[in-house]
Amino acid sequence: MRQRPTLRAALLVAVALVAACQAPAPKSAATVAADSIRTDSIARARQDSVNRAQPGYVVDSIFTTEEELRRFRAAVGGDSATAFVGGSPSREALVRRFLKALAANDTADIRAMVIHAREFADLYYMDSPYSHPPYRQSVSLAWRLIQDPSLTNISTLMAKRGGQPIAYVSDACDPKVQPEGKTTRYTGCLVTVRENGGQPVNRRLFGSIVERGGQFKFLSYTNKN
Repeated sequence: MRQRPTLRAALLVAVALVAACQAPAPKSAATVAADSIRTDSIARARQDSVNRAQPGYVVDSIFTTEEELRRFRAAVGGDSATAFVGGSPSREALVRRFLKALAANDTADIRAMVIHAREFADLYYMDSPYSHPPYRQSVSLAWRLIQDPSLTNISTLMAKRGGQPIAYVSDACDPKVQPEGKTTRYTGCLVTVRENGGQPVNRRLFGSIVERGGQFKFLSYTNKN
C-alpha cells in the first residue's frame, strides 16, 4: 500500500514549482554576447570622455604627420603658401587696419587679415605646439580648434560693434613673445580705443597675432569682448 506524501513534503513541492515558474528564462548565448558588447562600448565611451577632458589630450592617428598634411591640403585646396599674404607691415598697422575694417563692416578685409588654411598647413603648423607632444593634434583638428571659435567670435564682434565709430589709441601684447620656427606669435593683446568719441577703454578684440617674413596677420579672432 502506497503512502500519501506528508503535508510538509507537499508544501515543499509547491514552493519549488512556484519558484520555477517565476525564474527568468536563461539568456541565449547571442543575448549574453550583445549585453557584453554594449557594456564594453559604454565603458569605452565613458573613458574616452574622461581622457578628452585631461590637459594635453592627444588624438592618436593611424596616419603619419606627412600624410595628415597631404590629406588636409587636398581637402582645403588652393596653391602652396610660401609666405603670409594680405597681412600688414607692423603689428600696429594690422591693429589699425582691423579697427578700420570693423568700423566699416568690411568683412572682406577682416577675412584677408587672418591666416588661411594653406598658410596654416604650409608655414605654421610644423613649428607650432600642435605638431609635437604634449599638445600634439592632427593638422585638421588643430585648424578646427582655432578656426571654429575664431569664426564664432568675429561674427559676434561684428554684430556687436561693427559699423560703429572706433578709434585706435594704442595696443599692447604680452612682452614675452612666442618664437615658433620662422614665425613669431604675440599673445594676450589688448587694444586701447575710443568708441563713439568716448573715453579710452581697453578691449580684447582678437586672439594671437603672428609675424613671418615681415608680414603680420591674425592667427585667430577669438576674443573676450
